[in-house]
Amino acid sequence: MARRSAEHDAARAEYIERRSRGEEVNLAELADRLGVKRQTLRNWKSAEKWDEAVPTPKRKRGGQKGNQNSKGKRNAAGSHKGAPTRNKNAEKDGAYSAVFLDTLTEEEKKLVEATPLEVRAALEHEMKVLKFRENKILSKIADYEKAEEGAMYLSAMTEIRGKNNTTMRFSDSAFKRVQSLQEALYKVQGRIAKITDSLRGLDESAARLAMERERLDILRMRASGSVDVGDLEESGDPPGKELEDEQ
Repeated sequence: MARRSAEHDAARAEYIERRSRGEEVNLAELADRLGVKRQTLRNWKSAEKWDEAVPTPKRKRGGQKGNQNSKGKRNAAGSHKGAPTRNKNAEKDGAYSAVFLDTLTEEEKKLVEATPLEVRAALEHEMKVLKFRENKILSKIADYEKAEEGAMYLSAMTEIRGKNNTTMRFSDSAFKRVQSLQEALYKVQGRIAKITDSLRGLDESAARLAMERERLDILRMRASGSVDVGDLEESGDPPGKELEDEQ
């Protein structure tokens, strides 16, 4: 029997994995993305009966929706009311984790304290982080664009338990990974553009404030009679120039 290609394995794995999640799979789109003929992919699916290999979803345990079997009851063991307050039993990657300052390590506390709060400093700090991310993404895209044609990269592994335990491996092509990275790049660059606009707005506000202060200084000088600034305003000369000329 001829050895199956990487595209063949990738197509079968992705089809079964997506169907196991209840998704519909467009065979034409899948074939085009993996760079194989559409009819060839349909032949693979039919000959190998991919649909029969899709695992049957397990039925969720517990009562039907809306039932009140457990209303007013405690947990099954009846020994406690559940997890303690502020526990992190279900925490995965920490991206959406609640933060309790009194539980932070010394290193984490230093990081929090070093975070800039002044508007310009905070924007400039975020800009540096975003530029670093942009450079990393561009570097990874360049690496994948240099990959050999047909190269595949392992993206996930799923263990299916049954009569015969099997492990399914899901792979991405270099093209698919470049697409994902480009989407992330667009988001990063969009945020960079917004921060650039915000910094420009701060500069313009600072310039307007400086002009307003200069105008107020002129009004104070006129009110105090320390210097005649009427002619200066009409001529457009900056404040103090007449004094310099007299000296």
